[in-house]
Amino acid sequence: MKNSASPKRVKLGVFDIDGTIFRSSLVIEVFNGLVDAGVFPHEAREIVSKSFVRWLDRKGHYNDYLMKLVRTYYEYLPGTNAVLVDAVIAQVVDRQKNRVYRYTRDLIRDLRAKGHHLVAISNSQNVMVQHFATAQGFDAAIGRNLEVADGVYTGRILFEGKPFPISAHLDKVHILKSYLADAHIEADLEHSYAVGDSEGDIELLRSVGHPVAFNPSLPLARIARRHGWQMIVERKDAIYDIHDASFIHHDEHQIVRLRYAAIPKRPR
Repeated sequence: MKNSASPKRVKLGVFDIDGTIFRSSLVIEVFNGLVDAGVFPHEAREIVSKSFVRWLDRKGHYNDYLMKLVRTYYEYLPGTNAVLVDAVIAQVVDRQKNRVYRYTRDLIRDLRAKGHHLVAISNSQNVMVQHFATAQGFDAAIGRNLEVADGVYTGRILFEGKPFPISAHLDKVHILKSYLADAHIEADLEHSYAVGDSEGDIELLRSVGHPVAFNPSLPLARIARRHGWQMIVERKDAIYDIHDASFIHHDEHQIVRLRYAAIPKRPR
């Protein structure tokens, strides 16, 4: 029987999590937690150690290290006991749930107070996303839904009831539209916010009237500058609203040279 409920028109606050709210990456922290707990062998950490050290020494890129770790995570996940993995995820998130950026933490609080419907969308594993987003007070959270059969992870994604390879790309705009349709929510996108930190968030930011590129990667920073999107950088104890940016090459790595103005502290 078709649901006859009328869609509810709301303003959204849509947030990426890793590097946008959380000051690290959920998959990095859970990966290390699984190694420490003995669910993954120590050799799993050794596989990513070279990429990690290269990033620490600024001889390699963070994204190279992250992608190496993500691939290793999903190589070792199939066949693991889902109850054990999920227990480690819950422990890691509970321990680190407050390690967030002040800007996005306060923006979440402000949008909630104004009645925005808050949605977290991440390419991290859904169990991680649900635990973290619940701790932050989101109305909904969507991540990669991984298949479990006979109590173990199979290494496949389940999306809209169908299995996909773990490497499948999940489009955040499509995910958001699917969620809104299922929840019978009509979004006022013109007055909605979306916040992300990487090129994977570009289309999501395009879809709303208030896009915020937060601590943006170089590809996202270029798009944000081209379209006049708000760019925010939080560093140490300061938050900057970037009004203009020029890009230079240095030692074979692209970095960003910024002209900025500090954001006044919000009144309490």
